[in-house]
Amino acid sequence: MSTFLEVVEDKLNDLYAKVKQDLQTSGVISIARRYFVMNAFDGALTIFGIIMGSYFSGLKDPTIIISAGIGACLAMGISGFFGTYMTERAERMRQLKEIEEAMLTNLRNSELMESSLTASLFAAFVDGLSPMLAALGPLIPFYLSFYLPLSTDWIFILAITINTLILFGLGAFLGKISRENMIKYGLIMTGTGLLTAIILFLIQA
Repeated sequence: MSTFLEVVEDKLNDLYAKVKQDLQTSGVISIARRYFVMNAFDGALTIFGIIMGSYFSGLKDPTIIISAGIGACLAMGISGFFGTYMTERAERMRQLKEIEEAMLTNLRNSELMESSLTASLFAAFVDGLSPMLAALGPLIPFYLSFYLPLSTDWIFILAITINTLILFGLGAFLGKISRENMIKYGLIMTGTGLLTAIILFLIQA
């Protein structure tokens, strides 16, 4: 058994090293980082719109909000994964063919081809998962309402708080990447949530 586990561990280590090398070769890390922030922001703002829209319209049933939220999560995740994969793959295949034409050689079974496909899949997973994860967080209080004696107002307060923290965290992350003021970026991202709430309030008024 120990020999089998060692073989599995070696295979996993080899796979990890290969994937890491492909990601570095393809330069997809910085692209995926942008995808992560942009789509997590979309997910957080979408679920924020659902929560605030439900509150202002008087639809405060946790089951309805959870159903709408899960539906939005799945739609964003599936759209993000397949859209990004097809887009990244098309762009990288174009670059590969340009290299083939310049070098007068076939790169179909080359390491460059493998790294391009790995990069496309990696970017697609990041793009698909980031909005889903960002959107699922604010739904947690609505799940907890089935097990804990929480009032409706408290459920919404907790959900909005979680959403605000996610938006601020994404902004702070951007500030760190740009090496600028993290708090400033966090507040800007949080302000978009406030602006969304104001617009929804005015629409419902």
